Amino acid sequence: MIWNLSGKEGTAQSGRRGSVNGFATARRVRAVLLLAVMVFCFGCASRRPPPPQMKLFVESEQAINNGQLFYLVVRAVTDKQFLTESYQTVAGLVFADPPDKTVISSHVILPGITQEFQVIQPEESPVGFFFMLTEPGDQWKKLIEQPLAKEYMIRIHKGGIMVTARRSGWKRALWPFGS
Repeated sequence: MIWNLSGKEGTAQSGRRGSVNGFATARRVRAVLLLAVMVFCFGCASRRPPPPQMKLFVESEQAINNGQLFYLVVRAVTDKQFLTESYQTVAGLVFADPPDKTVISSHVILPGITQEFQVIQPEESPVGFFFMLTEPGDQWKKLIEQPLAKEYMIRIHKGGIMVTARRSGWKRALWPFGS
């Protein structure tokens, strides 16, 4: 006989009946644990993969913007937005509070220094690169259509701004004749 320790004094249980309750409890615990593991695994499997990243390599001459820093703004834009928005409109979006949803990132560019940035790629829309220079001139913005490359080389010099897709070292070595 096993004495019940549940608070009722003097009641006895048979050993067999107590072991049956123990097996039922163990089964319930196993079932709950199995269910918890299944829910955890399903939760991990249903996560969306992170959005693709895009690397930007920025080279600028020391004389650009009279040697003063400036901003590179990366935005997810439509063709119409890119063509119609003015320099002042884009400048207002960069420092808006709350931040504008089309602005993917903004980076301080130091003239004369090569810099590297990681940017999240938009899924569908083109990407606009906006260069917030003191005296912007005609080439203060560039548009890149989908599909986007993984890496871009941005060269900023007195003659203008060039944004080109950058191929991997393996592709350049194996096929140096273009893309």
